[in-house]
Amino acid sequence: MPTETNDWVLAMSSDALPEGKATRVEVSGTSVLLVRTTDGSIFAVSARCTHQGAPLDRGALNLRGSDPTVTCPAHGSMFSLVDGRVRRGPATQPVSAFESRVHDGHVELRRRP
Repeated sequence: MPTETNDWVLAMSSDALPEGKATRVEVSGTSVLLVRTTDGSIFAVSARCTHQGAPLDRGALNLRGSDPTVTCPAHGSMFSLVDGRVRRGPATQPVSAFESRVHDGHVELRRRP
């Protein structure tokens, strides 16, 4: 069960997060998609598409370049994993994005301002 440390919230064990694969976790009542890249960066965004609520953890990942993305499996909306912005519609609203860190062997998250 996630616990809060200041404004950081425990999401999962760092060792349990695979590289290059979307992983869905529940954090403080929110479904979050986590992705670890080959360089060790961890991205976290809301796991539900803002267009019609499809599960983004089932979508295609593009982890190359400076703006990695996830594409919704239902209608093709594309979102930045960096900040949640819409990169391609039909979605018009961004998904929530989270800052991430590894602390004491666990992935912790907090909402981006």
